[in-house]
Amino acid sequence: MSRTIHRLGFFLVFALALIVFVRVTGQRAHGEGAAPAESAATSAASLALFDPALDDLPIDEPTTPTAAQDPAAQDPAAQDPAAQDPASASAAFSPEMIALRDKIRAVLDRYHQEWVLNTRDHSAWEIMHAVVAYGVKTQVRVGGPEGELQSGIGILCFNRPMRSPSILSIENGKPIGTKGVGVQGHHGQLLAYIAQGSLQRDYPIYVGGQKFTFEDLIENEKLTCRMGEELTFKLIGLAHYLPSDAEWTAGDGQKWSISKLIAEEIKAPILRTAACGGTHRLMGLSYAVRARQTQGLPMKGEFARAEKYTADYRRYTKTLQNSDGSLSTQWFEYRESRPDLSRRLQTSGHVLEWLVYSLPENELQEPWVVKAVDYVATLLQNGRASQWEIGPLGHGLHGLAIYNRRVFIAAERRAVGPTEIPAADKRSAADGDGTAIAR
Repeated sequence: MSRTIHRLGFFLVFALALIVFVRVTGQRAHGEGAAPAESAATSAASLALFDPALDDLPIDEPTTPTAAQDPAAQDPAAQDPAAQDPASASAAFSPEMIALRDKIRAVLDRYHQEWVLNTRDHSAWEIMHAVVAYGVKTQVRVGGPEGELQSGIGILCFNRPMRSPSILSIENGKPIGTKGVGVQGHHGQLLAYIAQGSLQRDYPIYVGGQKFTFEDLIENEKLTCRMGEELTFKLIGLAHYLPSDAEWTAGDGQKWSISKLIAEEIKAPILRTAACGGTHRLMGLSYAVRARQTQGLPMKGEFARAEKYTADYRRYTKTLQNSDGSLSTQWFEYRESRPDLSRRLQTSGHVLEWLVYSLPENELQEPWVVKAVDYVATLLQNGRASQWEIGPLGHGLHGLAIYNRRVFIAAERRAVGPTEIPAADKRSAADGDGTAIAR
């Protein structure tokens, strides 16, 4: 009898040990709690939120988070009840504006599903332009068109191999964007495009086996400001992340500030020599103006100059609009309407992106603005991702996303009421375009 009890006890202990072993090894093998990779059809509003504890990643072999796992993808707008149920705000719009809203959202959703780049066939420069369109929701396939979906921002910040040289290198002991073919076309471009997706400052960056944060990239872009160089993209990024009265000393000993960046950019020409017809230079100045306004500080000095400068260009842009709603195919030089659809997307998309960011809220629904938005939305609705060049496509989609957020999502949030807006998103709801200033 005692021998039988002893044997039963032995088998019971053995069974319990086996259960524990299987459970522990299963967790290690499969990563308990990890969200599965998203399918290509996953919409921007439905990505799962998951924190993969990036601080615990090994420095020598960092794991790029999947699109579902990346904490950068925790967009408050995706959780906003107003953004999910627009019906409560529809009464504020005419039938034509409701039709435009639906067209814009259908275009943004379709291209988000169909326009998925991959690291084998696309360069860092191209992936940056997907990021400027979809921000933290950008998905990129690793290794080819059938590869695993991972975070676009994660792939850039983790310096993953792409069809281009590495986008990040180390200078002054900190990460810096590489300028050249397939990577940055301009100093500060990576900072500027990721800033427009409102990435948090503590997001990890890996370069050459070393771990940094996005804050280190911000600091290095400050250190590398130089007189006589293009400062457009540095202004966009630094105006986003820094207080508007920030001052600093660059690596060569020169004193800098947001005001000085504005002065240098206003001094530089818009026509003929500025990138993309001058639209990015105008965006940088508008970013600085908007940040200053949001911070409730007086619009004086260089900020007042930038405010007037961009307002003058908005009025001038209206005079260049074509009868079909498109904006001049000759940028800001004179009115022109070439039949080439690729050129039309390039010019109308870039100008619209700056325009709908820069305009005050009470001018966003003026007929000429609505006509320009509808033109770009219709152009993209009637086309396919494969027919467009990647840069113009990214900027055109970004223009539609900004308009959607500033006009339609802002109205939907107002209809729900301020108490329903997540605390972390109150600034972007008031501002309308989701470019919350990180602190």
